[in-house]
Amino acid sequence: MFGQRVSLFTAFGLEVRANTSWVILAVLVFWSLATGFFPAQLPGLAQPVYWVLGLIGMFGVFFSLLFHEFAHSLVARARGMEITGITLFLFGGAAEMAEEPPTPRIELEVAAAGPIASLVLFLGFGLLAGLLAQTPLPEYVAALLGYLALINLLLAVFNLFPGFPLDGGRVLRAWLWHRRGDLLSATRTASRMGQGFGLALVVLGFWALLGVGALGGLWWILIGIFVMGVARAAYEQTAMRVTFEGSPIRRFMAEHPVSVAPGLDLERFIEDHAYRDHYSAYPVMQDGRLVGRVRTRDVKQVPREDWPHNTVERIMSPCEPHHLASPDEDAQQVLQKMQRGSSGQIIVADGDKLVGIVTLADLLNHLALRRELET
Repeated sequence: MFGQRVSLFTAFGLEVRANTSWVILAVLVFWSLATGFFPAQLPGLAQPVYWVLGLIGMFGVFFSLLFHEFAHSLVARARGMEITGITLFLFGGAAEMAEEPPTPRIELEVAAAGPIASLVLFLGFGLLAGLLAQTPLPEYVAALLGYLALINLLLAVFNLFPGFPLDGGRVLRAWLWHRRGDLLSATRTASRMGQGFGLALVVLGFWALLGVGALGGLWWILIGIFVMGVARAAYEQTAMRVTFEGSPIRRFMAEHPVSVAPGLDLERFIEDHAYRDHYSAYPVMQDGRLVGRVRTRDVKQVPREDWPHNTVERIMSPCEPHHLASPDEDAQQVLQKMQRGSSGQIIVADGDKLVGIVTLADLLNHLALRRELET
């Protein structure tokens, strides 16, 4: 979801990372504050003052985003959930949860923590701005705090809309999950609400852009597209977890998979297997034992004219733990292993005995068929 990320710092045992798109948001916030918001609110100041206010305001915005996400993360961790970190990106930030909340109550508590944290900052910044406005301090100090109070109010209100992936959508999902007793059904409804909200933002953005010529409409369009995409992806992810969690991978694997011998020459390997089966990797078997794996693309290590004179043994590699699964291993864990290792294929083995192979395509096809039959 987040693409290339850079680690910024670690706090409370959580690593904070920034997606490369975060730079765009930082520049947009800084530029809009320094050239638009503060000059309009506080006319007559020297330009360097506006740049400084814009810079402080930008850091204040990201502090507010992190405060919101840390609230989610710390509550989730206190409830026994695994949090892999926090990532800042173009449209804000996200606490990365390695698992779904185990109960509707925990879902509600984790979801509500973010807006509550933002409302706390709204009250804190607002109260401080009101107090400082009565002091001899420069007017722009109170204006800056007032801006941060407004940002946190907007962040809380926006996230309370009842549509996934927003916090309000998670609250809605918790309520539906409690009522229906079905996480997948609750997620489907909350996801559709989120997609509807995203579509509304896109329509509103086009109206602003084409109707009244407001360039800010482009931002709403982008946010709407993002919300629709994440809402859809959230449902897909939940559907995968509900479908595969608790089921052994042997239920989804292909038995009697194609394998190759280490003595097979590369010419025959390509002609008889790679061009015919179109697999990305093959188990290597010798005397009935699994001795390694060979990837089709590794053949490129050997010049084309030397293929007939070299064998699979030259380019094969040992089976690492992330390439393997036992027949009774949880299918959801195997899926996560594929995602972590960026591999579309897992060899299912019992010791050195080859049992089967499961591919990401196999799992996705099963999921698609189940959805077609059950919805």
